[in-house]
Amino acid sequence: MSAPGQGPACAGCARVAEALAGRDPWLIAALPHSVLLLGDHQAFEGYAVLWSRAHVKEMHHLDSAAYAGFMDDLKRASRAVEKATGCLKLNTVSLGNVVPHAHVHLFPRSGNDPQALQHPWVHEARFEEAGRADLRRRWVRALQEVLA
Repeated sequence: MSAPGQGPACAGCARVAEALAGRDPWLIAALPHSVLLLGDHQAFEGYAVLWSRAHVKEMHHLDSAAYAGFMDDLKRASRAVEKATGCLKLNTVSLGNVVPHAHVHLFPRSGNDPQALQHPWVHEARFEEAGRADLRRRWVRALQEVLA
């Protein structure tokens, strides 16, 4: 396991390093074992991603203490997204096929989602939308307030 920014050409390490250096405008919080960032799209308002500080491909590659710490961070982040968005259901997904760095997507599902019983990727066409900057800043602030 290596420190943030140490993974060979790892986009996840780069994202974590930028956030910890204060250069990612979508940083919600630097948690003990992770960083919580607002998602690149807002197809689901309040969507966020929790990135492991450690460069591992799979969460089960973390040592026991780091794994437990990451799970504590995930619990805190999940509660914050749920509270800030008022979602009916929070989908938590960890895939890593595109970016092989341990991370978890937090998709808040609202009552007005006509496909609420489907997986989040049913809206994948909207994932390319960056989302309005003002809306994204509002969600960063809302999630920061809940975490404070």
